[in-house]
Amino acid sequence: MNPPSPDAIADFIQRGGRVVKLQQTIPVTGREVLDYLATCGLSADYSPRNSRLYLYKGRVIGLRKLIKVANAYRHTQQLPPFVARV
Repeated sequence: MNPPSPDAIADFIQRGGRVVKLQQTIPVTGREVLDYLATCGLSADYSPRNSRLYLYKGRVIGLRKLIKVANAYRHTQQLPPFVARV
């Protein structure tokens, strides 16, 4: 795949497009997210019915949502975001 031409980039920016530098991400496991949230004073744990789900504020959520919660806190602390470790 060829990089975009300078004219294509200029057109993109002229139309209101933005170029954003991607942040480095931190691959994490569910346990690591739970530990991080605990350091923020937030209570979250594994769901008793399914070890691939989590309990947060009385709701059952998946790892993506748990990471989203953690990343909201990381953003305010100006830390790189978490991503699920594959």
